Amino acid sequence: MRIPITNTKKRLAIIWFSGSGFLFALLFLQTIFGKYGTEIKEIKDPWGLMLPTFMPTLSLIIGTLIADATASKKDTKEIATVDRFFFRLSCFLSIAYLLTVILTILLSPFSKLSLLELIKLSNLWLAPFQGLVTASLGAFFVSKK
Repeated sequence: MRIPITNTKKRLAIIWFSGSGFLFALLFLQTIFGKYGTEIKEIKDPWGLMLPTFMPTLSLIIGTLIADATASKKDTKEIATVDRFFFRLSCFLSIAYLLTVILTILLSPFSKLSLLELIKLSNLWLAPFQGLVTASLGAFFVSKK
């Protein structure tokens, strides 16, 4: 079944900017309060590991929103639609992925590993998960008619 695309991209943007904003704020506060140490190298490591978890997808979403906003509007009465399954799959995987990233940091006090070690190790489960999320978002954007 197909649904109008009008609000679907905005919903995905809200999911991603909310989750990423929370993650950014969490990392920012931990950095300010010295959770990662005081040396530049110590501070750069968690940021260098976590920024790739959300920045590529945010760039994709911003790019599509800008492309839509700047595209010339044709005089047509047809409404663009997307496949509802791909939209729901993208929303579910996006929320699950962002929660996994956030929980990796929030649950670190209960781990036997240091926070930095846990962030480095998280690549084992986050990288494949991010691949699934990216694939579902790609299918969502390609399903537009």
